Amino acid sequence: MIAVKSLFASLKFKAFAIFILLSGATFFLDYLVFEKLYFLFPSEMEWDTSPWYNFEKKRRNIKSEDYGNQVLIAGSSVALYSALPEEMNEKTNGAFHADFYSHVAMAPSDLYYYKENLSSLKPKLVVYLVNFADFQWEYVDFPNGKLQFDKTKWLLEFADRYPAKTFYPTSYLFEYFSDLDRKRLSKLAGKSLFYVSRYRSFFWDPIDAFIENHFRSGRSFHRYEGSLPKEGIWAKGWTLGQATMACETGNKQDDSVFIPKANTKIEFSVFSNSQMTSLVSKKEISFSKSGWTTINWQELGVKASDFYLRFRILEGMNTAKEVDLYRTGLDYPVGIRLSHYFCKTPVYNDRSYSRKSYFDESRFQRMSSAEYDKDYFQRMLENAEHRNELHRLRLVHSKKQEVNNLGFEPWLEVDRVLQLSTYFKEKNIPFLVIFSPENPVEASLYSKGKWFAGLKNYLKNGLDKNGHELYDRTNYISDKRLFFDPHHLTYEGASYFQSDLYAIISANSKTR
Repeated sequence: MIAVKSLFASLKFKAFAIFILLSGATFFLDYLVFEKLYFLFPSEMEWDTSPWYNFEKKRRNIKSEDYGNQVLIAGSSVALYSALPEEMNEKTNGAFHADFYSHVAMAPSDLYYYKENLSSLKPKLVVYLVNFADFQWEYVDFPNGKLQFDKTKWLLEFADRYPAKTFYPTSYLFEYFSDLDRKRLSKLAGKSLFYVSRYRSFFWDPIDAFIENHFRSGRSFHRYEGSLPKEGIWAKGWTLGQATMACETGNKQDDSVFIPKANTKIEFSVFSNSQMTSLVSKKEISFSKSGWTTINWQELGVKASDFYLRFRILEGMNTAKEVDLYRTGLDYPVGIRLSHYFCKTPVYNDRSYSRKSYFDESRFQRMSSAEYDKDYFQRMLENAEHRNELHRLRLVHSKKQEVNNLGFEPWLEVDRVLQLSTYFKEKNIPFLVIFSPENPVEASLYSKGKWFAGLKNYLKNGLDKNGHELYDRTNYISDKRLFFDPHHLTYEGASYFQSDLYAIISANSKTR
């Protein structure tokens, strides 16, 4: 009997030991593969792709860079579309190095949970570009003119957002453990324990981009990265009626184009100089079928790896709506679609935070004021109540009108900004808040009212106590054509804003 008990105890111990070993091995492999090795894989992502992967990869890269004069620009897509760090760094002469610490939909609470990571990077300055839309209006109402913040709804929905599930599940779980339901508790616990659970939503994104770049035809891509025609090009690679560009084909013998209509006729002209005065060859080609087709450079008379190309659509023009570039707004003619690296030697580096100018946005400056108003109405306001993609914009639009003449009262998301200020003061990290430029069409709804004045005064007083600054640039840009929507600047708008942003950063970093 004693021997049986002893055997049973021994088996229990062995089972327990095996369980501990397997659990330990699982946690170790999860940490090794998904937390360490995974982010060593090269990123070849482009602007506005896989935002959660890009943000995690970006802040790891910031950590590995030791400039000693790092200025980090934090915020939501408002920040991403308002700043051009690469352009700014060309002017600094080493005084500072600007970089993004931003991702789409970054609420003040998100930045609050990132504060320890931000502090560990030891930046010279943290710049928070924020907009009216960032203060999470989904959780605020004003019955009888008095603020009502729905914290229960806020904490449950924030637990379901990607930032909480991906970047700070443990912190959120511990802070609101007693307030969360069982479903959210188990989900956050799983995210806290296993990195594979955190990263599975974007795990294949950089791998797919790598495979597409190195092992496929270049006919499937997110953003065009080839030679830029001087006439402009849509982000998806669609040309206008004519395209003129410098070509560097390297070892490529051909490139691909997509012909959207059968019986399309295109005139190709090859030149040896940028002035387009030395014609090498001219050829008209008719494409009897639609679809992707190969352009052989030798057949076009190309004799060097560097040349200049101009082609124009003679027959078979399309429009942006016909090729499904978008569905609302004024329509524009388009020609053909070019392959990913058309007329250019590929450079496979990380471009996820590097923005370029495409016709999608530059077209607004070619509009008259009346044309822009018509286009803006069709894109942002027409039948908005029946268009799910405009739900949040419509909500924020209505809140601007609702609060304009109300007295200001703070709530959690506003107070997060001051909590950040207090934290950075304790860490001796300079911090400044900038209200980003707002489309005049929208800014007129609230920027001169009682509520916004109260908001600015509240934040300014709190920031002043910590030796930090507030800059209001809501009405900085009067040309509405420099905005894609209510609060996102076009590339040209961001470029216009850079001189002011550069001056603000320089003033707040040169004496530190």
